[in-house]
Amino acid sequence: MVNDDMGDPDGVLMFDESGFVKKRKESAGVLRQYCGSVGKVENCQVGVFAAYASAHGYAFLDKCLFVPEEWCSEEYKERREKCDFPEDFTFKTKPQMASEMLTEIHRQEIMPYKYIVADSIYGHSHDFIEAAEKLAGKIYFVSIASDTQCWLKVPVTMVKEYKYKGEMHTKSVLEDTAKKPISAQEIAANRNDYFWYRRKVSEGTKGPIEYEFCKRRVTLAKNGLSWKTAWLVISLNWRKS
Repeated sequence: MVNDDMGDPDGVLMFDESGFVKKRKESAGVLRQYCGSVGKVENCQVGVFAAYASAHGYAFLDKCLFVPEEWCSEEYKERREKCDFPEDFTFKTKPQMASEMLTEIHRQEIMPYKYIVADSIYGHSHDFIEAAEKLAGKIYFVSIASDTQCWLKVPVTMVKEYKYKGEMHTKSVLEDTAKKPISAQEIAANRNDYFWYRRKVSEGTKGPIEYEFCKRRVTLAKNGLSWKTAWLVISLNWRKS
């Protein structure tokens, strides 16, 4: 039905979570945790959601209850039974849930889409990124924290041998340890004004809302080594003085 009304080859799949405040402890997966709907840690349930948007409208596609890891402990066994949890229930992170929803939506081949978007919880998840990169012809945009480390040029690595407990092992290390990665925030601060361009992103109650953007090809760092090369897109809110 969603495809019939708003399916579009340039459609967007969106992944995000939301919290629902609860006053008691009987609900499945309820715990004191960050609740985005009230902007603080609160006793609540949290759900992970998949939504769809195109030029023709937007709608929810899928949902999944996030169950905190504490609920997998022996301490919560009675509460799991009261909530009819399956005996083989195992903990899954929010990005793992989103990855499964993304894979299933793609497998069904019902909704046409080109883009995948998500916030930094998913942007820093190797599970989610790997799931998105398996989908040929799709483009993903994910948020990352401003202190995310990256290089402007791919660092050179080398294989180093070392002995541990009488056995020889190898590991990859940076050839030049002085060339450390820098944060995305540092890259933004050092970008020349020439590389920024302004775009209107929406209409606000007091007029157009505009942002300034720039982009830079970077190599993301993971455990002190290069992980993957990607486009870093930086946005700044622009307001008329």
